[in-house]
Amino acid sequence: MSNILRLLRTSRPSNPLHTLRSSRPTLSRPTSRPSNYFSPSHSPSPFPRSRPYSSYTDPSSQISSNLTTLYALMGLNIAVFSYGAYAQAQAQQGFPAPYTKFMRNMSCNLTDVLHNNAYHTLLTSTFTHFNLFHLAANMFTTYYLGQFLCYAPVITPGRLLTIAIGAGLTGSVGYLWQRYLSTGAKGVDYRRGVGFSGALMGVISVAACLAPSAKVQLYGIVPVPLWALVVGYAAYDGYYLNDNNSRIAHSGHLGGLAFGLAYYVLRLRGLRGMRY
Repeated sequence: MSNILRLLRTSRPSNPLHTLRSSRPTLSRPTSRPSNYFSPSHSPSPFPRSRPYSSYTDPSSQISSNLTTLYALMGLNIAVFSYGAYAQAQAQQGFPAPYTKFMRNMSCNLTDVLHNNAYHTLLTSTFTHFNLFHLAANMFTTYYLGQFLCYAPVITPGRLLTIAIGAGLTGSVGYLWQRYLSTGAKGVDYRRGVGFSGALMGVISVAACLAPSAKVQLYGIVPVPLWALVVGYAAYDGYYLNDNNSRIAHSGHLGGLAFGLAYYVLRLRGLRGMRY
């Protein structure tokens, strides 16, 4: 799942949001920001101004809780990567046992799941990355596009966790199913799937359903609405789905995307404050 966000890693929201900004970690405009990521222009939030909260709920508190949840997910990814790097260093120094155990328990492999009942790896592999670039690309996109959900009125910390974890699990299922078709149930599979990309595709697909017209800038130049971005990813992953030479788990991406769309249709569509 290393290159799911080849385009997104250089994309940016083209319209920094003013009131309920999906691309800011706080409600107030920061005094400084990376100039190469954001446009200096202002535009209204893509989310509705009507409040779906009860009279006892502070919207700013809701957003803060959502952001805390988002940062916790990012922190978990970083912590797992850090331990993996430490275990790998130990293996290179002649102590391979910790890294071998890490690989077995934190990456998703068809043979391990079918024959060793390693079902927990469907979840743990979601938070695992084997190289820094993979981690950085996923966390960069999680930070910027994940905030589209954090500022959405209908999103709560529980819903954000459900989307991320559910999409991660279905992404793992999609990956294993594709590997099953490639190797067969009795075959030995040497490939291992890792990465937050499946979960991230779920987050992006829900964000696109909530704010389809909100735009990001590909390579900092081309403004693209979120709905078109998701359609483009689906087409790209679908086209390369059965490419055995690809190191990208396209089936995992599609599994996460499918969960996000299903969650929106079944749980979020029609909630108060969604029409705009």
